[in-house]
Parts: sequence; structure tokens; C-alpha cells
Amino acid sequence: MRLSDKAGLRQRRIVHGFLIILSFSLMFLGKADLTALHNLRMAGSEFLAPIVDTVSAPIRGIETMIEGVRTVASLRAENVRVQAENDLLKRWRRRAEILESENRQLRSVTGAATVENRIPITARAVTAPGGSFAHTVLISIGAGKGVVRGNPVVTADGLVGIVIDVGVKHARVLMISDINSRIPVILASSSWPGLTVGQNGPFLELQFLPGEAKPKIGELVLTSGHGGVLPNGLPVGRVDKIEGDKIRVSPAVDFRQLSYVSVLVGGLDGIDNSDLDLGNFYTPLPVTGSTRLLKGLNSSGKRR
Repeated sequence: MRLSDKAGLRQRRIVHGFLIILSFSLMFLGKADLTALHNLRMAGSEFLAPIVDTVSAPIRGIETMIEGVRTVASLRAENVRVQAENDLLKRWRRRAEILESENRQLRSVTGAATVENRIPITARAVTAPGGSFAHTVLISIGAGKGVVRGNPVVTADGLVGIVIDVGVKHARVLMISDINSRIPVILASSSWPGLTVGQNGPFLELQFLPGEAKPKIGELVLTSGHGGVLPNGLPVGRVDKIEGDKIRVSPAVDFRQLSYVSVLVGGLDGIDNSDLDLGNFYTPLPVTGSTRLLKGLNSSGKRR
């Protein structure tokens, strides 16, 4: 073998050995590279984590703020909706209270007294009753429903007053509390006659009782029907206070709660109501020193 061939063989062996060694080295390096890469990645993550956390903190704050704004906007919209529902419920509550009051007032006139030859017609009290100089109330029916001057006006509790002026659709009622109102009455227990006189206040005064009459506190006072304009037996009030010759009567009707009334239409045939001056319509007529009668209109319409 020539020298040149031996040198070439040795070089190939060296190259083959180097390649084998390189192959094994690369195999070991591949294994080692996974661990190193993992460790490098963990080291990088540990290094970058605080930086990322520091950088993301403002972003998280902004996101929280945006979410808070969205929540506030949602709460505001919910608050508006709840307020609208609350206002609606308040309106329905007020409506229910109004209907309850009207229902109560309508029940009060449902049981109003019915008198022979008189037809009750329900009407609304348009104006508030009472005043400094006149106690009258305007009601929502008039001549179109057959209302005329002299018709009694009542509730289930008792007498309210008497119609004094009539229009087509409205009428004015002089209440028994007016100073011009004089109602012929009797005491329910003893049937003694007298007159209740309005005082432009919350109470009436019972006058012109016979001297032997002995009214009692709480005794019921009823219309006597004298004169024919007012039917008999309508509650006027109760004796409230007695001081010497002064007898105070509390009206049966609470005028402060007056909303609906019943007008007793009819029953005035033969009675002249064209000159209905209630200030002089009923006046006491002494006959003897111990006995009093009442002067007024009789059933034929003549004064006596």
C-alpha cells in the first residue's frame, strides 16, 4: 500500500470518528437543550412577569372604571324605570283614594230617606259648603231633572238643606246651618215642636220650644213636616248642649265631608214656592202664654 493511500484512509477514519462523536454530541445537546430552553423560558417569564403586571395594572384600572361606568349607567336607567313605575303607582293610588272617597259618598246617599210622593235624585256637590256670610252649596242637577225651589236635599245621615235657586243644570242649596235657615222640627222622644235656626257655624240653635219641654242631651231632632215643604221624620241633628234657655244642636250631616247628596223631587203640588223667603217662611206664633204653634204653609199652599 502506498503512502498516499494510507494517509487517505487515516483521514477518512478521523472524519468518520468526528462525525460519530458529533452525532452523539448533538443527541446529548438535544436532550440538554430542552431543559435549558425550559429553564430559559421560566427565567424569562419570571423576569417579564413583574413588568407585565406593572404595565397591565393601569389597563385593569381602566377596564374596572369602564365597567363601573357601565354599571352606573345601568343603575341610572334602572332608577329612571323604578321612578317611572313609582310615579305610576302614586297616580293609581291617588285615583284609588278618589274612587274610594266617591264610593263612600255614594254609599252615604244610597241609604237616604225615601218619602212618599218624593223621588230621590243623586247629585254631586260642586262647591264647598259654608262661608263667612252664607252657607250654601251648588249641586250638579237643575230644572232639567225636575228640580224646583223648595225641594229638600238630604244624605243618608239626614237633612242638608233646601233648594233656593234653580238653573237648567245646577241648583243652589241653602244649608240648615245658614243663619237664614229655619226648620220646623220636633223632639224625637217627646214630640215637642220647635225651630232649628242656623248660626253660620258648625251648630244650630233650637228655639221656640214650649216652656214645659225638657230636651235631653243626645236627643234626636227630626223635621216635623209643618207647612208641607219639608217631609216629616228627616233627621236634622241631636241636642248637643243646654245652657239655660239656649239649646245647641249638632247637625246630623257632616258638611265638611259633603260630596254627594240626594234631592227629593216632587211632593210640592199645591204649595206656592215662587216666594220662598226662608227668613220669614216659618215663624213662631204664640197662642197662649204656655203654648206655641208654628206658622207656615199648609198643604193647600195658604199661609196661616
